[in-house]
Parts: sequence; structure tokens; C-alpha cells
Amino acid sequence: MSETTIPPAQTPNPENHDGFTAVVKGLETSLAYIEEHGTAEECLTSIARLERAISSLRYHQAALAHQTEINVVHQNATRGNLKQLNRGTAATIALARKADPHGYREYLENCRILFNDTPHLAAAYSRGEFTEAQMRAILTPLRILKAERRTEFDQLYAKNPRLFANQGTRKISDTVKDFTYAYASDDQCKEQKSAEEQRRIKFTAHPDTGMMSIHAELPIIAGLALKNDIKAKSTSLKAHGDPRTRAQIEADYLASFCTSPDATVPVNMNVALVMTDKTLFLGDRQPAYLDGYGVIAPQYARELVAGKEILNNMTLAEMATTRPPAFIDTLEATIELIRLYTAPGDRELIAMDSTARIFPEKMKKFIRTRDRRCRTPFCDGMIEEIDHVTQACLGGHTCVVNADGRCKFCNQAKETPGWQEIVISRGPHRMKIATGMGPTYHSTAPPATGFAHQPYPQCMSEADWVRSFEDWLNRPPDTGSSPPDIEDIPA
Repeated sequence: MSETTIPPAQTPNPENHDGFTAVVKGLETSLAYIEEHGTAEECLTSIARLERAISSLRYHQAALAHQTEINVVHQNATRGNLKQLNRGTAATIALARKADPHGYREYLENCRILFNDTPHLAAAYSRGEFTEAQMRAILTPLRILKAERRTEFDQLYAKNPRLFANQGTRKISDTVKDFTYAYASDDQCKEQKSAEEQRRIKFTAHPDTGMMSIHAELPIIAGLALKNDIKAKSTSLKAHGDPRTRAQIEADYLASFCTSPDATVPVNMNVALVMTDKTLFLGDRQPAYLDGYGVIAPQYARELVAGKEILNNMTLAEMATTRPPAFIDTLEATIELIRLYTAPGDRELIAMDSTARIFPEKMKKFIRTRDRRCRTPFCDGMIEEIDHVTQACLGGHTCVVNADGRCKFCNQAKETPGWQEIVISRGPHRMKIATGMGPTYHSTAPPATGFAHQPYPQCMSEADWVRSFEDWLNRPPDTGSSPPDIEDIPA
């Protein structure tokens, strides 16, 4: 029987530790005073700089991992091991990083995309502009595309360097999917339909706590309908003074479907699906956005609207010639199209106003559709509350220009003394956020369609200018006035 040898206690000294000693001491010297006596602004600035440095080091880790794979492939090819040329690379890199090896094959695939197909993204990563999680959110959706399409996206990013500015990982992933689904919509549609066949529910008992967890895999529409109904129920009961927390109300309401004879599972499904008219009627490949879920393939969106499977790239007009009249009558009777118009020549939703202090329900839906997720930079939370950017007590108007969607946590955080927010652009809707502790941030609403804001002239996206032009069109012909000029565009 072998005996376990206990190594003598000593100070750990990794091989490469001495190589980083100078860097570490330099950081410690520059940060020592700030760590003890720095102001809030100095501390936050230092945290941001360290985060950029860490991200830059993560880039070098990715570059080293990619080079390791190249070396392993070369060695295996020399030895004649041709079945899996990069065999063992993922495991050894995971060991070097002291991490679980699961998922490191995908990590290596992302590294290949980064260094072979997306040089502009790689350069930004090397400068510390993206964290490792953000870079993973960018590269993972690009796997389904061919190399030339990935390079095309990289070139589009080079032309729009602020494409992912202040976005969280989910927003970044949605932005990339808006591009990738236009080229892989058929495969994505089949994948999403086949996923519905895997619907299931799992119950796990926890005897130590006296609780039970429920994990369910449901089709998109059924899951969203259930989620929306439960959220609406908890919001309504809480507004009427229910002493339970919203989480408790939602759990009790879900359980009531089985324990209460009067409870019914919601039948009327109300979901918001944002898509262009060309995608709906003409078979265009522009992806759609399902509120509360994310970006979906255009073909799948058309099938959700039609309620039936549509052959790939078949328009509703073509479908009408192959389906019985009863099916078309059902389609027209059950589908309601709510049209949200954009400003001429742009992809930004135009505004509507209200004189009330509380946001009307239709305006809340409009803002949720425009913002999609919490507007706090880097937050991916779902919108729970609609709030005034400039508070009503300070003279802020109740309109979509002065409104944003926030999760509950961020909406409470903005009440911190000294925290200020203002709207600096209407199209696209952009806010400036000052935390009162030094740093300032910008938050931009995503484009209603497409993956990037279009660089059209400001006059084509300013609702005020559009209204002034409409007023000029409606004036009597004998007034002798001229149309609003470029100088008349509001700042």
C-alpha cells in the first residue's frame, strides 16, 4: 500500500512568478495610496483600468491557447495521428488555467475564429475593450457561419466600432444573432422546431430544506405565455396590497394550477414579435425579435404568425395559394398586426406623448419593445419597471423620449443621491448616465430592426423635424413658406 506524502509547508512560488514580479510591484506601488486614501472617483477609475488590463491578459491567454493548438496539430500530423489532430489540446489548456475542461473545445473553436477570421475584433480584445465573457458572447453565434461571413461581420464591426458599446453579454449575443440568422435562418428554424420535441419537466426534491425545484423545457410561445401571465398576476396582486413578495406570489400562483380547482392555465397568449413587413410578407431574411426571449430566425417567426409550417422562403401570399380558404380565414381572424413605424430612412421607433404622470399601458409596451432589456450599461436584466429619465418632480415629461425600461434593482440604484441621467439623442434613443462618483456612461436603445444603427443624417431620424415637415405639407399653398431646412433640425 502506498503512503500519501505530505509536502513540507512553504510559500508557493510558481515558475513564472518572478517574471511578473516587476509588473505586480509596479501595480502595487501605483495603487497602494489609492487603496488606502483614494476618493470614490479614483477607486472607480482604477477598477476600470485594472479590468482593461485583465481583459488584455485574457487576449494573450487566447493567443497562447491558439498557438498551443497549432503546435499540437503539427506534432500529431508528424506522428501520423490523423483522426483528431488537436487531440488533448483542450484538456491541457484547461489544466494550465486550473479550470474544468468541459467547454474548452468550444473555447478553442472561438480562438480559431478570433485569430483567423476576425482581426479587428482581435485587435479590440487586445486593447482590453472586451472582457472574456463579452468576447465569448460575440464569437459563439459566429460559429454557424462560413469563414467569409465571419470576416464580413468583422469588417462591419470595423466600420461601427461602438457596435457593442456598454452592452451586456445577452445584448451582445442578440446583436450578433441579428447578423448570423440572416444567413443561417433555415438551419436555425429546423433546430428550433426540433428543440420543441424535447419539451419536458423535471421535479427535484430537497429534503434538507423541505422544498422542491421544478425545471421545465417548454416551446417558446407556451413558455412566454406562462411567464407573462404569472408576472402580470404577481404585479396586479402586489399593486392591490398583497403582503407576499412577488416571488412568493408567482410560486403560489404556479402551484395553484394543480392545487386549486378554480385555477386555469392561461389560454390567451399575448406575446410581442417585432419583425419587418418584408420579413413577414415577402420572405425576407431579416431576423425577428421575440420580446422576452430574444432574436429568432425569420422563417420561424413567420411560422409563429401563421400557426402552420411554411416551406422555407415561402411568403404568406404563396402560402395562400397552397392552403385551404378555411386556414387563411383562421389566420386573418387570429393574428393582429400592431404597426410600429420608424422615422423616414432609419430604423428607430418614433415617439408618442402623454400628459399623465403615470405611463399608459400602451406606452409601456412601446418602451419595452424599444429597449428590450434594462437600459443600465452592461445589465442584461428583463424590464420590470418603466421610469422617467428626468424625474417628473424635476419637470420631466411623460413621453417615450423621457422614458426607459429598467430592472427593479437598477431602477432603485438610480435613486442614489448625486445620480443623474439625461437624454442626449432621440434617434437612436441615447442617454448619458452620471453616477455622481466620477465616471459617466452612455446607454443606447437597440435598433428596432437589424443589428446596427444606420448612419443616416440626423434629420431623417428626428421626430420633431418630421412633424415640422408634415406641418409644412399641410399648410395652404398661398402661404409662400418653404420646407424646413437642414438648419432647422433640432440639436
